[in-house]
This record gives sequence, structure tokens and C-alpha cells, in this order.
Amino acid sequence: KEWAVLRSLCDPEVEMRATKLQSRRNERRDRIISAATELALKGYDACQIRSVAAAAGMSASTVYQYFPSKDDLLLACFHEWLWDFETEYRCVTSDVDPFHRLLQVSLTLTDRLCSSPQFAAAMIRPYLYADGAAAIQADLVRRQTVRIFIRSVGGEQSAAREIGAAEILSDVWMSNLAAFAQKRIAAGELARRITRTVGLLKGR
Repeated sequence: KEWAVLRSLCDPEVEMRATKLQSRRNERRDRIISAATELALKGYDACQIRSVAAAAGMSASTVYQYFPSKDDLLLACFHEWLWDFETEYRCVTSDVDPFHRLLQVSLTLTDRLCSSPQFAAAMIRPYLYADGAAAIQADLVRRQTVRIFIRSVGGEQSAAREIGAAEILSDVWMSNLAAFAQKRIAAGELARRITRTVGLLKGR
């Protein structure tokens, strides 16, 4: 029996079927995230699991197989959005000052996200109240934000001071993004706070 199991594990046909199954799972997950991201443009309340399922062309139970809660799903959307930003955006500047580059990237990231206030609110709300499985997704979101900012100052080989500044700015960015999403500050004030924070981090 054990030999049969070992043979099945080494069988190219079994491996091919497993690869196809994983590919289909990834494709379904991508469809769910894409549908949820589109709905999130209309705000947090517009993104319901049943609505996502209908838009993705599958049942709500299938969506729940991938994401146990709406907040878990929205945080996956946020992580994917940040990943796309890092992949697509290139800091087009010859400025050798890492803090100037950090400021440019953080303001560009802020401008893109805040161009749709409802979408920004849909992304940040589950981040603030994440628990359970959603807390794991929230940690991935924070790590991705830190990664974007560290990359802007030169990557993991940068000086400890610059990496520390990128990590601090990530937390400041999130807290002020929450204030924007809750309509306590306007986008202009958010940008000014980010600018002041980078200035303070450079001078410390």
C-alpha cells in the first residue's frame, strides 16, 4: 500500500492533475479578488460576499472556501492592490537622496489610493478591525506597505536609518489613511502629514 502511494506521488499524470487543480484554484481566487475590488470602488457596504459571488460567476459557498469573511477578502484585495502598485510603479527620479525618493513614492501611493475615497475606506476599515484569519491578511498588507517604502530608499541593503524610516512611515501612513477614510482629514492634509513625517525622519 505504501509503495502504491509512493508511485502515485511520482506519477507524472498525478502531478499534472494536481498542477491543473492548483491552477484552477488560483484562477478562481483571482476572479474573486477582481470582482471584490470592482465592488469595493463603490464602498465597504457595496462589497458583500453574495454580490462578489454573483460578479465572479460562482456560489457564495465557493467564495467562503477561499475567504472566511468579507474583511479577509477585502484585505486580500488591498494586498493585491499594493502588490500591483509595487510591480507597476517606478520612481522616475534621479534624486540620490533616499528620503526624497521615499516622499515621492509615499505621496504617489497616497494619491492613487485616495483618488477613490470609497475604495480607500473599503481597504482601510477591515485593516483597523482585523481579527482571526483577517489579522493574518492585515499583517501581509503591512509587510507589503513596508516593502514598498523600503524599496524606495534602496532596498534591504540600505542603511539601518533609512530602513527604519521606511518602517515608521508605513505605520504613520496607515494611521493617517484611516483618518482620511473616516473623513476626519482631507487628502491635502494627509499629504502634508506624510511630507512632515518624512522631513522629521530625515532630520532625526
